[in-house]
Amino acid sequence: MRRRIVVLSVFAAVLATSLFGIPLAYGVAQYFLGDERAEAERAADTVAIAVAADVLRGRPPTDLPGTDGDITVGLYATDGARLAGVGPARADAVVRHAGNGRVASADDTSGQLVVAVPVTDGAEVTGIVRAASDYSSVRTRIATAWALMLGLGALAVSVTWLLARRQARRLALPLESLAATAHRLGDGDFSVRTGTSGIPEIDEAGRALDTTAHRLGALVDRERSFSADASHQLRTPLTGLRLGLETALEQPAVGQRAAMLAAIESADQLERTIEDLLSLARDAGPRGALLPVADVVAEVATAWRPVLAGQGRSLDVTVEEELPTGRASAAAVRQVIGVLLDNAVDHGAGTVTLAVRDAGGVLAIDVADEGAGPPDPDLLFHRRAEGARGHGIGLSLARSLAEADGGRLLLSRLRPPVFTLLVPAGAEES
Repeated sequence: MRRRIVVLSVFAAVLATSLFGIPLAYGVAQYFLGDERAEAERAADTVAIAVAADVLRGRPPTDLPGTDGDITVGLYATDGARLAGVGPARADAVVRHAGNGRVASADDTSGQLVVAVPVTDGAEVTGIVRAASDYSSVRTRIATAWALMLGLGALAVSVTWLLARRQARRLALPLESLAATAHRLGDGDFSVRTGTSGIPEIDEAGRALDTTAHRLGALVDRERSFSADASHQLRTPLTGLRLGLETALEQPAVGQRAAMLAAIESADQLERTIEDLLSLARDAGPRGALLPVADVVAEVATAWRPVLAGQGRSLDVTVEEELPTGRASAAAVRQVIGVLLDNAVDHGAGTVTLAVRDAGGVLAIDVADEGAGPPDPDLLFHRRAEGARGHGIGLSLARSLAEADGGRLLLSRLRPPVFTLLVPAGAEES
């Protein structure tokens, strides 16, 4: 790319210089020839005026007036004989052409520039004055001017070459950097960012590439987070489904229907969990929609009572009357409560309490148990490695889901532990 820019710039400079310089060189040559021709004509006119009277009386002078420079002058009769001065013995073509009463000239006659001026008496030509200068001096002046012009043209092309190299480097470096960034992005490095070059078009392309890298990175992070979250959130429904199927196998034929219905309910919960996670991962669910929190709590409690009953534990649900309507995503609230109940099942003890109350402008959902509480409350909501023991991915996911909906999740009491989900309340839409 750099070489192409330099070559095209130099070619353009040469073409422009040639289109301007060639006519100018021709004009310069014509100027010098015309100037020399005018000098010779002035010298011939001076001599013609000086000898006109003598030629008219038939007494041609033997010596002609002197001229400046290297111009030689000769006087010729109308029959072509040289009467005085310097020149060919017989009239040449230029002198013969001047015999018709008009000035004649030739740029290169035997290495000379020649001008012939008629000597007249009224309308009659009585003689011809021939002035000649060395043509080599004119050629030297023309060549000197052409050499100067050629030098200036070469200087212009050289400056163009230097500027083209600088501009090519200025254009190529950010484009090469942009290409390297694109290659790194293609290799999976979504942290790459382009720098600024000061060229608006390239910077705009860089900003578009940065936006693409950011979006791709966020998409990959979201997919990875979804995989981890899904594996965590699907564990309990899968366990319930397995227990239901195992119970159905152990029951006699008359009792299998209830066990199968419980397994189907676990399968429905599993399907709902998958739909919730996909909706949250894609930001496809309604954000800030009005939500009857009491209905969601009742739905989650129905799904979790059999799980706690399998451990010989109970789930108590308390919902205040005349609660305001919440404003949150049903999927997010359902998953957050599920995480808190799962945490109470795995790490808590005794009866689990699920309470919904009006906390003054917000809805508070409390999940409590009779256990000893977390050993490290400062790290409670930090996401840990997938194989780490204790509190980890679930509570971190729950807090992120709560905050994404404008709510909060906190440990409101350490021992016995009480987790509180705060959900924004909204007025009923008319």
